Amino acid sequence: MIQAPLLLLAASLLIGVLLQHVKAIPQNAHLTLNRYVIYVALPALVLINVPQISLGVDVLFPVATAWIIFLTAVPVVLFVGRRSGWSRQTTGSLILTAGLGNTAFLGYPVVEALYGPEGVEVAVMVDQPGNFMVTSTLGIIVAGIFSSGEQRKRDIARSVLEFPPFIVFIGAIILNLAGMEASGAVRDVLDKFAATLTPVALISIGLQLKFTGAVEQLRPLAFGLFYKMIAAPALIFVLYFLIFGREGLMIQVSVIMAAMPPMITASIIAASYGLNARLAALMAGVGVPVAAITLTAWYLLLGVWP
Repeated sequence: MIQAPLLLLAASLLIGVLLQHVKAIPQNAHLTLNRYVIYVALPALVLINVPQISLGVDVLFPVATAWIIFLTAVPVVLFVGRRSGWSRQTTGSLILTAGLGNTAFLGYPVVEALYGPEGVEVAVMVDQPGNFMVTSTLGIIVAGIFSSGEQRKRDIARSVLEFPPFIVFIGAIILNLAGMEASGAVRDVLDKFAATLTPVALISIGLQLKFTGAVEQLRPLAFGLFYKMIAAPALIFVLYFLIFGREGLMIQVSVIMAAMPPMITASIIAASYGLNARLAALMAGVGVPVAAITLTAWYLLLGVWP
């Protein structure tokens, strides 16, 4: 279950890196791929998953997971960034990639392998009304604020409202409330487009993944990965298990989803808004192999916790 997704991640990244050396590939090819992800593949994924979510009070903890992680990342990264003298573009890029996890493509298969179909139902709650909604609102706001260009508040608000996945998300919520969801040929078409999200996004990241001068990014990279895969799940673990005293599958999956490596789409957004694209690509690219170790550690910890 876990091997195939990891193989696709590695293959897609490698293809992107190799395409850097193909003269027929334009220098800015990643920008076109980024637009495809944002305008086509991501909306398709939303239309598949959101109408199927069971809304209710019991989903509060999984949904809150992504919001807690991102809202904590903002002041933490700002504080460390100021102390370290990082640029606005580096700080903004780090908030996005350290605050948002790969809860869809990597999260779903990992959770299914560890906890079965019931675990995936919880994972969808963490991902769609949680992580995806944070990305479409707070994520776009942060990208606009830290963008290399001057953006007024009105422009940032318009960026959120005009963000294609956000528009589709609102439509999908309406479908959910109406008890409707994609089926038949429409569902088949959406599945095909949604399936292209991860390989296309990772090829785009591979096109930007350059290790020359990576030493300059080492400190923010190490801090970002530490926060995303160790500190963030530890925060959810302490809040849910130790403070609220919650137990069971819903809380275990929430912690595992919190430990996912940086979100691929967050790296795409960071590059699209003129933030530190190299750091964003490194966060997404390096985070996957590191997660193989950290996710195993978190799963073992949750398994022995009384």
